[in-house]
Amino acid sequence: MDKFNSKHIPFLVLATMIVSIKTYPTIYTKNGGRDSWVAMIIASIIFLAFIVYVVKGALKHNCFNVYRIYTSAVGKSLGSFLVGLLVVTFFLTLVESAAVFSNSLHNHMLIDTPIWYFLLFFIPATLYTVKRDLVAIITVTLIGITLVTISGINLAMLTAQYKRFDYLFPIFDRGLTVGFIKCTLQILALFGGSLTILPYLKKLGETKKLVKYLIYSLLFAFQIHLVSLTGLFMTFDVHFVNYMTYPNLFQTQLVSHFRFLEMGELFVMLQIVGGWYLKYVITFYAMLSIIRDMKIETRKIVYYVSGLVFVLGYFIGNDLFFLFRMLNIYTYIALANFIIIPLFIFPIFSKKGLQVPSDTSAN
Repeated sequence: MDKFNSKHIPFLVLATMIVSIKTYPTIYTKNGGRDSWVAMIIASIIFLAFIVYVVKGALKHNCFNVYRIYTSAVGKSLGSFLVGLLVVTFFLTLVESAAVFSNSLHNHMLIDTPIWYFLLFFIPATLYTVKRDLVAIITVTLIGITLVTISGINLAMLTAQYKRFDYLFPIFDRGLTVGFIKCTLQILALFGGSLTILPYLKKLGETKKLVKYLIYSLLFAFQIHLVSLTGLFMTFDVHFVNYMTYPNLFQTQLVSHFRFLEMGELFVMLQIVGGWYLKYVITFYAMLSIIRDMKIETRKIVYYVSGLVFVLGYFIGNDLFFLFRMLNIYTYIALANFIIIPLFIFPIFSKKGLQVPSDTSAN
């Protein structure tokens, strides 16, 4: 794609790191309690430093090929194994997207519509977009993130009258707890989904302003998360939030004008449908890109993966309590493969550089 440049990267970042944290925040607020918004600030600072370091490390050697980076750092055998774990985590992210998308719509909006029916429309549509390649993905991302951002701003204004600032305090009334640390790590793990952008960076024609645009997009995403989380606490108080499955969906039900005009759910439906759709297609394309770098044919894999996601998305998303248990486990898997392992790999790669023969997919 000749016109794909650094200005498109912020849209990919926003699409991959916003929807999970906003859709099911109770995964981490149950650990962090009222202090979760403080944990959000700390995790944001850590992740900003982490992702900038990772991208600068790749820029140093002008290599965004994830497979070559891993194998150069720790050798072909261990590197291939760790890349395999990363690919598995991408696959679990696809299952997360499909399961949460269908379950949230089923439980809060269209309760008579079965899970499989949502997936029947979701999976083929995303597969079609992915098979249309990078141009289609960037196009739907640009349009989707613009609409999702506008809906989020409108929703924030519509719910402003129901918020009480004093619900945010006191903070650290029990001191620094293990739950607060878990909360910070889980938020960091869900932020880690934006590591999906790495395979896209090798498509860039120029990278001169990449870091600048990346920082801008991360700062924008962080303020969205902070406003969203504090908004939930100011609306319901943390003790009520922790008993909700998808708090943002409950929050929109407060919006009413003239006793009959209710439009909050329209905005949050756009965020859920659009947000999960974008995260799915971006992650799917990134996963296929890494698999191709490993010299594996992906022509049939796209259909096998889509079919398996459909089956797992149905069985996991069909039970709300089981889904949230799986999401809790998923955050720690994402922490390991999106944060901890790259934090080990990229310093080594930055020091050693490319240690394998060059090929046409190096950049």
